[in-house]
Amino acid sequence: FFVYSVCLVAALAVGCSDGLLAFSRASPHSNSKTARQRSTIVRTIAREVDCDKSSGEYFRRLTSTFQGDFDNYNQVVLDRQHGLTPGAGGGHEHIHCTLVPCPDFGDDAEGDTRRSRWILAAFYFNGNPQQIFRFRAYQLWAPDHDGMDDGSAVVRMKLNTLSPVLEQALRKRSEEPCSWWRTAWKVWSGEDKKKVHEDVIPWSQFIPSLVSPLQGCDVLWEEDWDAAKHSYLLDNAYNSDESNDITSFCDTSFHATMEAGSGGAIVDSISMIPGQRILIKDELSLWEDKFWINDRGYDPDGETDSMNENQDMPFVYGNRRGVPYKLERVSHIVSTAGAELQVAPVSGELQWTLGGSYRTPGEYEAKLKAII
Repeated sequence: FFVYSVCLVAALAVGCSDGLLAFSRASPHSNSKTARQRSTIVRTIAREVDCDKSSGEYFRRLTSTFQGDFDNYNQVVLDRQHGLTPGAGGGHEHIHCTLVPCPDFGDDAEGDTRRSRWILAAFYFNGNPQQIFRFRAYQLWAPDHDGMDDGSAVVRMKLNTLSPVLEQALRKRSEEPCSWWRTAWKVWSGEDKKKVHEDVIPWSQFIPSLVSPLQGCDVLWEEDWDAAKHSYLLDNAYNSDESNDITSFCDTSFHATMEAGSGGAIVDSISMIPGQRILIKDELSLWEDKFWINDRGYDPDGETDSMNENQDMPFVYGNRRGVPYKLERVSHIVSTAGAELQVAPVSGELQWTLGGSYRTPGEYEAKLKAII
């Protein structure tokens, strides 16, 4: 397991999406007839739901939900109870996602009309902010950001890596996510006293100078989910009689795929293996209280060592059974007076995953023993 985790960290450094993402497919253990029946039922329900088609409203709801902390500890516990371990064992690693919106997000009269929102994201292992394996900066664009509103509600999310200087500064404050944007401004301003004071400059003007775009990795959020691309919504993770709890297809749920399509995108590795290429495929599903991240990577230049969806490519990372990483909301990160940020925990059960200030050493040790 340790060797697998080390390899996974190296592979994940290249990831062009939100954590451990994967492309969706039916589980090899699922009942195809049952899946078709569920698909028919779900498609019917989706058509009958009276959805809000306002692109501006959809953007507002998405960006107000896409923030805070999420964690998949409970999923990992269930994996281990079913004898599933990470990697070839078919189980999941314990991961935590922290999404920190730019402080001016939605806190003034122009909040509902802004066309772009920035979010800093971090992903870490084992409920330990000191074990961050990925930093990203996401820029979400409203459907009508170019001044044209065709009535569709497609939100484009551009993915960016952080500059080495910024990432190093944020790692020093890994357990203080509400300070990350202030830290980013300090990195940008440095010792240059001639730069404009932070209170009179739009933060969005300095962000692009601290990040680098991941070309070909744009993610598209839409109102409607796709029964083929998001087939994991119809599968059962443990091949039991219980179905997934899909509470809504419109007002409280958001679903995304890569703009590159089902073929995925090939990116150059920025991990410890310079020059290596990785094929990325991913989908996302977001609700008010959960975030499903479905990510896999393949080596397009290697020879396959096992049977998988891309049978001619070796598997690099992700869940081999095609089951997404099912994270539950742990907190909201909200703006307070003066555009300051505050972590507001919502789950006492998972609050310990936020860091050392939220648990005792004994509690942390006991939690990890349950998933070894």
